[in-house]
Amino acid sequence: MTGNKSTRKGSARRTASLILLSIGLVVPALSLIPLGSIWLWQNGYLLHWTGFALAAVALVYFTQRWLLPPAKPIESSTAEAPATDPAETPSLHWSPAEELAWTDVTRLAQKTDPAAITSPELLLKLGQDTIEVVAHRIHPDRKDPLWQFTMPEALAIIERVSRRLRMLTLERVPFGDRLTVAQALALYRWRGALDVAGQAYDVWRVIRMINPATAVANEAREQLSKAMMQWGRDAIARRLTEAYITEIGRAAIDLYGGRLRVTSGALTSYVSDETAADETALGQVRAEPLRILVAGQTGAGKSSLVNALAREAQAATDTLPATAKFTPYRLEREGFPAAMIIDSPGIVADPRAIEALIEKAADCDLVLWVAAANRADREVDRTALDALRRHFAARLNRRRPPIVLVATHIDRLRPFTEWDPPYEADDQREKARSIRAAISSAASDLGFGPDEAVPVSLRDAEPYNVERLWQVIANALPEATRAQLLRVLHELKDKWTWGSLWSQASGAGRALAGALKREPPSKSPPK
Repeated sequence: MTGNKSTRKGSARRTASLILLSIGLVVPALSLIPLGSIWLWQNGYLLHWTGFALAAVALVYFTQRWLLPPAKPIESSTAEAPATDPAETPSLHWSPAEELAWTDVTRLAQKTDPAAITSPELLLKLGQDTIEVVAHRIHPDRKDPLWQFTMPEALAIIERVSRRLRMLTLERVPFGDRLTVAQALALYRWRGALDVAGQAYDVWRVIRMINPATAVANEAREQLSKAMMQWGRDAIARRLTEAYITEIGRAAIDLYGGRLRVTSGALTSYVSDETAADETALGQVRAEPLRILVAGQTGAGKSSLVNALAREAQAATDTLPATAKFTPYRLEREGFPAAMIIDSPGIVADPRAIEALIEKAADCDLVLWVAAANRADREVDRTALDALRRHFAARLNRRRPPIVLVATHIDRLRPFTEWDPPYEADDQREKARSIRAAISSAASDLGFGPDEAVPVSLRDAEPYNVERLWQVIANALPEATRAQLLRVLHELKDKWTWGSLWSQASGAGRALAGALKREPPSKSPPK
């Protein structure tokens, strides 16, 4: 007790010393305000100084309005929210459903009154509204979308937000690493002093009316300063409100999207069941590669394309098409990520065959659709492509793998006897015109843009334009990587094994046994 009393006395002594030191430093400086005003009044410079002060404030005010953007007005709920700040842009790895949720969040941020940030009740309500918007967008068919997360996910989001708040406090809050909670509470208890100071200042405004000219000039200057400060406060309040909503929205998207259910270690080491089976057939199992599906009609040149891309793996290219099942090959190229290219059976007008192709495409990250440029029978291709597009359009938690149209057999176009590559886009030879017309027709028939088709010739001795196809594949890699990440996340977060259940049960058993060992035995009462 004696030690505690001496500690409190020492703390009170230090506080008193700081107060006295502050008074000694502040009072002389504050005394210059009335003394300087008296000197200006006695020497006839008060009006000159007031005019100079008004001009300075006006200069700062209009310069600020010119240099800084105005506070954004509250927009209607149908307005689209621009996303220019990197912190306010959607993640490249979000699914379409998560991107729609982000659009809802940014729309809510723009239409919210910034005054909500000044009230704890309104602030809490705003956070709840943001979470509800995200939950209903990502889980629209659930009766209780707000509770579609696991306990580890909730703990993970708390950990992430706490870590970001800690960094924000250390980097953005003045004295954030020095101010104790006790000192903050003391400052909060003294908040009433601001009202007293405001009342005292109002009394001073009445007293200075003794000199009307000076009082009017000072009042005008102060009102101009208040207008400038209010404009700045509105802009800051708008930014704070938007930052608050977008931060909560981003965290809610990660929570309800299932991303926190999968650890980074699981992502880097995950191998899908399809890849494990394919790699086992190839004699090697490693981390999940990029999966590329080659699809198209029988005789379009799928196996020849696989041979041209994966030169060390020779697919069958007999006169009679030989690919009767999905066949994987390892794809290796310098500067290209680990990949697996999968040859497929030729598509036919059979719903079961098309369904099998769609299931395989759902397990891949890039699709090379092979169509013969010298053939016009593309109804089966269009049917399968439309079914594939509808499949992913109905699954907003996945991203459709990019599809590249590869037009083969361009060497067989008219004139048949001419083959003298290269054929550039501005080439006016008859063969070049035939190639451009065939590519445009194939792209239009299959729902591709005019620049989304790559013409190739896959002659055994001299394949043509394969390097151009590699360039197009490289350009599609970012989108393919996004599709791969969402595919792996979708498989991992719903993956359940007896091994994980056994591990959890063993951990629970060890914890229960430890608790029983620590519990002291009960003693019987004395007789």
